Amino acid sequence: MGMISTLKQRWRRNVQLQQCWREQRYVALDLETSGLDPRVDQVLAVGWIVVEPPLLDYGQARYAVVQQQPDLKQSPVVHGLLQRDFRAAEDAQFVLQHLAEVLENAVLVCHHVGFDWQFLSAFAKAHNVRLKPLAKFDTLTFEAQRLRMQQHHLARGSLKLAACRQRYGLPDYQAHQALTDAIACGELFLAQAYHYAGRANVSLRNLLSYN
Repeated sequence: MGMISTLKQRWRRNVQLQQCWREQRYVALDLETSGLDPRVDQVLAVGWIVVEPPLLDYGQARYAVVQQQPDLKQSPVVHGLLQRDFRAAEDAQFVLQHLAEVLENAVLVCHHVGFDWQFLSAFAKAHNVRLKPLAKFDTLTFEAQRLRMQQHHLARGSLKLAACRQRYGLPDYQAHQALTDAIACGELFLAQAYHYAGRANVSLRNLLSYN
């Protein structure tokens, strides 16, 4: 029974990947962490927004501080998070269960998805929550591939979120926190996808091939 269920899931996933990318649901996400190493550093806060092309659904946006006993390190400088911000910390397992529901049959979108997914999957595992996005899309990798194909020189800082957004005429957001950056990432994703695929019936699999 378990094998049959797995085969059915793989078949449904394959069918979904063949469908037009505009018919899919995406979840743009960003994390605030205490450092760069998921083995020793903490997830401090998470923000996400659901993207249903061509729109971002602000009704399905969420920001939550999730660490009860934070090790802030450089966070006040990097994220602006202070000790008092954690008095309203939410239960991490509850937030992760909500995220698991949102990610079901959706594509996870991040700017440097490898970094966020390492932290996110370790954090979820520690709270006995399983996250199963349909696929993952990296706006940073997509932009790097696009620029290399056009034989652009990748200067230092040229793949930062703000720099990538600027190339598509998107405004810069000054207040950098997880939800703001998730929204910025979601907007960048739409700009990239429409620039690449236009309104043609490009499949989700084809769009993901850039990653």
